[in-house]
Amino acid sequence: MILLILFLPVSVYLIWVGGISRHSRPAVIGGSWDFIALLFAGSGLIFVGFPAVITSVHESWRRYWLTGDGVMPLASLEGSRWFWIFVWMAYFFMVLILSFILIYRRRCWTCFYNVEAGVFDSILVNALEQSGFSYKKFGDLYVLVNPINGIEERMEIEVFPFFNHAAIYFNNPAGTFSRGMVESISQSLVQIQTPYHWGGLALMFLGFFMLFLTVIGQLATSLIAR
Repeated sequence: MILLILFLPVSVYLIWVGGISRHSRPAVIGGSWDFIALLFAGSGLIFVGFPAVITSVHESWRRYWLTGDGVMPLASLEGSRWFWIFVWMAYFFMVLILSFILIYRRRCWTCFYNVEAGVFDSILVNALEQSGFSYKKFGDLYVLVNPINGIEERMEIEVFPFFNHAAIYFNNPAGTFSRGMVESISQSLVQIQTPYHWGGLALMFLGFFMLFLTVIGQLATSLIAR
């Protein structure tokens, strides 16, 4: 059972990202939602994997995690049950707090799936020219100045050509500049048709292959345990 819990979310995530990357049109996803999807992929490891590693020092727990049969062997924790309850509560509370913090911080990012690197660069330059902001470029970092009030803003670009994926970081995601840039880029991307590429197919193949190995491994583990 633990194999399914650990690797099924990862497989679903890879298939989902691969499916988006194979669309004929680009897709725009907010950074917070993109990170929530990533959290889902790691949910098995976060909520079951780490606790399973800790409790597997007991033979009965190790067998339970491998087969998933029967009820949880809480009797093996007698004498230290309240200690472990405190540990689990502290761990899950920490996970929730960190997740909320990271989701909040990721709102500064906007992700663009299934867009060619050259096309994205061209659209980005056009959007910058239309924004009216003066800017200086330092590699992937853009320092922009509002000509009206002189306020400085920053923007950082990440591009992954093989997967036709790009992302933009805004230091002020709620500002006029960031909202205008995302709107301008999104309107331009609606008119773009992305050619077929191997990145999405590779992700989907990896997801289905991992799903197949997970199911086979779980069946084999169950048979061996019996």
